Amino acid sequence: MDLSIAAPRALKMQWIAVALLFVSSSVFAGGGQSLSISSTSTQGLAPASMTISLDSTDATEGYVLAVAYDDSQASVSDLSTAGTVTESSNSELVVPEILSGGFTLGVVVDAEPPFDGHSIPAGSGQALATITVTPMAVVSVETDIDFSFSDNTLNNPPLANIIVQGGMSIGAADGLGLNGGTLTLNVPPPATMSIEDGSATADGEGSTGDARVMLDNSLGGVQGFVTAISHDSGVITLEAISTGADTEAAGAEFQISNLYANGGTFGVVLDFQTPFEGQTIPEGDGVHLASYTYSCNNENIYVEGEPTPASETSALTLTDGVLGSPTLDNVIVVGGLSISPLQENGTFTCDPIAFPAEDTTLWMETEFDEGSGNYAYHGQTGDLCFFYADEDDYIQGFTFTVCYDCNLTIHEDSWEFNGSILNQVGVEYTAVQVDDDPDDGDGCELVVALLLDALPPFEGQTLPQTVSTSGNSADGRLLVGKMRITVDMDAECNEDQLIEWCNDINGTGEVNLYNNVVIDFESIQIYERNDTLVHVVPEEIFQRGDCNSDDKVDLADTATMLANQFNGLAILCPDACDSNDDGHLNMADAVHLLNWLFKFGDPPPAPGPIDDGPDATQDDMLPVCDSDDTNC
Repeated sequence: MDLSIAAPRALKMQWIAVALLFVSSSVFAGGGQSLSISSTSTQGLAPASMTISLDSTDATEGYVLAVAYDDSQASVSDLSTAGTVTESSNSELVVPEILSGGFTLGVVVDAEPPFDGHSIPAGSGQALATITVTPMAVVSVETDIDFSFSDNTLNNPPLANIIVQGGMSIGAADGLGLNGGTLTLNVPPPATMSIEDGSATADGEGSTGDARVMLDNSLGGVQGFVTAISHDSGVITLEAISTGADTEAAGAEFQISNLYANGGTFGVVLDFQTPFEGQTIPEGDGVHLASYTYSCNNENIYVEGEPTPASETSALTLTDGVLGSPTLDNVIVVGGLSISPLQENGTFTCDPIAFPAEDTTLWMETEFDEGSGNYAYHGQTGDLCFFYADEDDYIQGFTFTVCYDCNLTIHEDSWEFNGSILNQVGVEYTAVQVDDDPDDGDGCELVVALLLDALPPFEGQTLPQTVSTSGNSADGRLLVGKMRITVDMDAECNEDQLIEWCNDINGTGEVNLYNNVVIDFESIQIYERNDTLVHVVPEEIFQRGDCNSDDKVDLADTATMLANQFNGLAILCPDACDSNDDGHLNMADAVHLLNWLFKFGDPPPAPGPIDDGPDATQDDMLPVCDSDDTNC
């Protein structure tokens, strides 16, 4: 019978019955008989079980136990005879009582009619009862709690520890051994909260992945917890927070999550609703508390066969005192105490995803002077050309979206089809946007839209399939069109000015556009695209007429011209000695310079005799100046 729920009068009457049964004269044959409490250990706030056992040389008809302990360090939550010799002997009166500072247990085996005299048989180490003990606090040093048999201190009236044999009570004074036990509280390893690394594919379609919040805990059952995890908002977005498998299995009754741009918080209480059954998340390693679900902000798609681009990764950090209002810390609740665990952070990785390539291929290339390719100097204007190749599809249209260095100028009204396949096939819709404002926050952008069949009678014209005889698609590529492009004067010398295919740009409009090819009325976005660049090179500059390269034009230059022509005097810049700019070095150059200096003749042509500059005549055959004078 559990006295904690019995009426006080009933308790008193039961103890009177026990006392009457045990009234007898003492015997002095207690030697070799004893009551003992087992010793055990625990850590954290984990409960432990201790057993009270009997060594006896004769049948036992009943007993009284009175055990004291320090209830500021531990509490007895259960005093039971289940599974013991007390139960197997069919004891008819069992009176347990848990008191302040101890507990008592009175048992009469044969207490009811027909009083057939059954008893607990003699034996060694027979379990009479078990107690469940729970530490009151987590200790920082190893601590022993004594559980000792205490005569005449517990209950009212105070009880002594005895066994009854042959109608006689045997206590400590009669030789009954009373052997106490010890509960050792070990220092537990600290709880550790950790974040498992998570990942998702950066497919641009909102795919998500989970990062699990785990707990290693030997302190005791977890009654609740708070997690607060921050992330890089430029890389990932927190989509949801949910309970982990172990939290779900324990039956959490309250949970609340808050999602922020740079992180999220999650609070859980296990036993929040009546009837308050005390459920907890069991202690152990690898306990799954929660899952944080993220998506990748940035698309990272590449074509199969190309080098795999680098992944983007965000740190996931257990952050105290930053997230929430009021701000929250990462804690677990064990035994009613809020405990800050050790923290191990994680990462979330956005993995690139490969797509099979459409066999359409696009190129951009720059062409300046014949033979110079994409090498150009300041102020030079050339062509930005667009090519395609596709050996098995008929292309209906394109959208080109291009980002370029703002030290280049693309001339918006310069798009032309001369020499292109579209000049032969015909194109019915063309739109060109050039955003060359470097200060509008999105750099310089080019958008070109081409649709071949855009007007009645809609005859279905398309670009032809290309043919390559070498197996290299570039050999059979066809020109789509071109625009004029100029290197600005403030471009850095010996630097590459990039021109790249890029997606999600708006040009001069408000709609974000992307590169696509229209084939069979479908938008194809995954295909090979080849970028280009302009490499800015220094341009030789000189003063025409400065034949001796001393940065001034005078009579000494005429003398140098004559000495070069008739005596082989070496000169650094032949173009500077060509004072009449006819592409030849001869006597006429000296005469031309003398006429200008002394007879009011025409000055030497550009770049002239006053200021340095590049050669304005591109068709002469004189060698490049062997000097360090450039426009860089």
